Amino acid sequence: MSQTTIKGSEYPIGRLFGDDFVFDIPAYQRPYAWEKEQAAELFDDLKRALGDCSLAEAADATPYFLGSVVVIKAEDRPQAQVVDGQQRLTTLTILLAALRAEIEDKEWKAALTKHLYEPAHPIKKTPNRYRLTLRETDAAFFQKHVQAPPSLGHLETVNTSEAPDSQQHLIENAVSLRDRVHALTPERRQALATYVTERCFLVVVSTSTLDSAYRIFSVLNDRGLDLSHADILKAAVLGAMPTDAQRKVYGKRWEEAEDELGRIAFRDLLSHYRTIKLKKKPEETILAELRDKVRPQERPIAFIDDELVPYADAFAIVKNASYTSASDPTPINRALTWLDRIDNYDWIPVALEVVRRWKDDPKGLRELVDALDRLASVLMVGRADVNDRIDRYGTVLVALEAAKASVESVKTAMAPNHDERKAALEVINGDLYNNKKVRQFVLLRLDAAMAGAGATYDYDTITVEHVLPQNPAAGGTWLTWWPDDEQRAEWTHRIGNLLLLSRRKNSEAQNYDFDDKKKRYFSMKGGGGSPFVITTHVLAEKDWTPAVVTKRQKVAVDTLRKLWAL
Repeated sequence: MSQTTIKGSEYPIGRLFGDDFVFDIPAYQRPYAWEKEQAAELFDDLKRALGDCSLAEAADATPYFLGSVVVIKAEDRPQAQVVDGQQRLTTLTILLAALRAEIEDKEWKAALTKHLYEPAHPIKKTPNRYRLTLRETDAAFFQKHVQAPPSLGHLETVNTSEAPDSQQHLIENAVSLRDRVHALTPERRQALATYVTERCFLVVVSTSTLDSAYRIFSVLNDRGLDLSHADILKAAVLGAMPTDAQRKVYGKRWEEAEDELGRIAFRDLLSHYRTIKLKKKPEETILAELRDKVRPQERPIAFIDDELVPYADAFAIVKNASYTSASDPTPINRALTWLDRIDNYDWIPVALEVVRRWKDDPKGLRELVDALDRLASVLMVGRADVNDRIDRYGTVLVALEAAKASVESVKTAMAPNHDERKAALEVINGDLYNNKKVRQFVLLRLDAAMAGAGATYDYDTITVEHVLPQNPAAGGTWLTWWPDDEQRAEWTHRIGNLLLLSRRKNSEAQNYDFDDKKKRYFSMKGGGGSPFVITTHVLAEKDWTPAVVTKRQKVAVDTLRKLWAL
């Protein structure tokens, strides 16, 4: 029986995309799934890590660790099947291609090309050997549009409307990274290329069998291991207590807070607490920053009494929308419920600080939670990236920390600025249907604003539907009302032509004539229909002309303007 060997070594990106490895994404892996926000976050992190280093300094800059990849690989061959890490490897390949495209020096272009593929050999008659080969469905597409060409200038002409999501992500991320590199000066592009290839590292964990590789993958991704920072911090804080009696009392308080939230949520609480204190994105592990920068072990009793337990109580309220008070807590819990629909958690540290401070002031707390709901919604709808969000919430945390922090001063800090309002308004007033990450959220907020207090949306299924179909059949009333192709294309995906259903889409129903669609698809009698106000308003319309949709668009946008102070 052959022995399975496991090796782990650290490699700079330049060597990783060199002759030592030929990475292959096997067919059983999921498709490429990173979106522009994740690719942009990687770029911004690398740019931030490079800092102000010049081209001459880049090769000696502070190294940056990008995590680990797990591969199946024989020791004496470069071929490596990727079990974990394909998203990063693919995005790094796109970044190298973007750097090659935007750096004008021919020698630099040639050097970067060698990190993308080993050029064909005319004597050996071997083709280009790519450093990374994607799944079969995407490999040729990736080679043609990203790896092989000397430039990415053609990307806007690539038609991905019928392509799988993975190929759409590849093109969108290539355009995004190319544009971000283009915005740099020529010297900064070369400095970044040097830094990425020479000072950015990945650990490659390799083994010879699939079973062994997946065991490693499972261990590296075991969520239980992520909780160790809580256990280590607990030991450090309790160990700093003056007496055994205090360690016993405060150990019990710690454990009660952890049990109340659950271990995973308690882990998240410590991460949010770090953000409250440092007000910026982590640069090291959560444990290292808590231990070395926040240093709760230096004030162990005050930390547990005045911070850990109160923040744990606040987190339980925020997490469960469970605020209670003698006055009506419903508006506060309703706002917390809407915040829970935000597609990120960057707002939570602000919410924790607000609840902790104004827990006994229901009026002030309601004003601040409403203001946070507005800010978080505007940032989400306007698609602010993670770094912008963290910086923005950091300014609010600074305002909360001020000696004279008041409800009014914090509300002022939370008020969306001109650029944030503009970005959100452009999404609301544009082709909302194609903005998949926010379209349902925007429509639900619109519906709730029109329905008034008390609207709830606890449905198993909520879908977004067009009234005017995307592809109306010839011969019906749709093309009679909408004969102009350009006008129809302009309005099909906008909010005035959209509604919500508490049922799954019916592909057959989508092209019904308007009267048929109302009776059989939109109405409650049609088999599940819709309890939504914005949908029942459609039922009251006799026809669906451009004038009707234009009016509906204005009402919707004006309602959201008022809701979010746009």
